[in-house]
Amino acid sequence: MSPGSWWSHLLVLLHVVCAVGGPGVLVYRALVLDLARRRGDAVAAGVLAVNGQVSAIGEVLLYGTGVFGIAAAAAGGHRYFNQAWVIAALAVLVLMVGALHGLVRPAERRYRKAMLELAQAPSLKPPARPPQRDEMDSLYRRVGAGMAVFNVLLLGVLYLMVFKP
Repeated sequence: MSPGSWWSHLLVLLHVVCAVGGPGVLVYRALVLDLARRRGDAVAAGVLAVNGQVSAIGEVLLYGTGVFGIAAAAAGGHRYFNQAWVIAALAVLVLMVGALHGLVRPAERRYRKAMLELAQAPSLKPPARPPQRDEMDSLYRRVGAGMAVFNVLLLGVLYLMVFKP
């Protein structure tokens, strides 16, 4: 194996490791939020804090997918950048990151803040409902929608990587 080939293979390996680890952590983000909501506010706050930390690692790995993918394609010569599926996969990856940054992360951040506000607010007698509950319901739907977009895009990028149309 030539030195250039070894380097190229190492970059592909790092790309694949990041591609498995990043989305592998992130695809269950909405499910974790759903399960945490069902457990109650006291448990949910802790679960969401830990999930936020794990998701941050997944996001870094997702960025690594793009960085190492571009580096591997560059190390492989111009033959990869001339193929439409490589450019399309990179564009879909950018859309995935956009869905995380534009939809999911802000909604999760606001959800955690509303949850803490609710924990500090005085309890109301039924049928009164704290305003944070309505906001949390809306944010919950936004996280779910954002992760649905992310997961559909993930299927698209996997299709491009496997079938190379």
